[in-house]
Amino acid sequence: MDLTVEYEGKQQTVAEGTTAVIGADSAATVQIARPGISRHHAILKHDGSHWVVQDASSRNGTFHSGSRVQFLDIDGVTSILLGHPTEGPEVILTPVDDGDSTKVETKVSEPVPAEEPSFQLTTPPPAKRPELDLDPRLDNLIDALNDQVSSVKGLTWSVWAMIAVTAALVVLTLFVAIVGN
Repeated sequence: MDLTVEYEGKQQTVAEGTTAVIGADSAATVQIARPGISRHHAILKHDGSHWVVQDASSRNGTFHSGSRVQFLDIDGVTSILLGHPTEGPEVILTPVDDGDSTKVETKVSEPVPAEEPSFQLTTPPPAKRPELDLDPRLDNLIDALNDQVSSVKGLTWSVWAMIAVTAALVVLTLFVAIVGN
């Protein structure tokens, strides 16, 4: 049983006896050169009875149905996301029984124009604040920080986390200073 791997409209068929690598490395079977994707991100292999996708100790993870997975059996058409549970690049895996498990072929459908990777910071709706007599400069500072964070593009998720923690600490420090005066 072969496995069809589809990413951005391109399909590759991997033969049953081979192992395929998905990642940013130029030698990967399925190359995905985007922020958050490790050089060897995931491995596809046939265990004798069915196909399995295995996370290759990637930094940002392999996800299926919103959950991070280390191993995942591929029983039918299976969609995985790499690097992020909702915004990572999607790879569709489909087992195919074509009767000839000795060939490895590459099928390319219409090329899809490459897009710049785009990450958007989504913020939850503002929580209701208790009625306090706060300095309006704090709201302006929060808005300015949100504008700055949302304008930064193409950073890895670990950098996003550092920015968020730093921004939260700055806002908390200013809040304590303003309320303390």
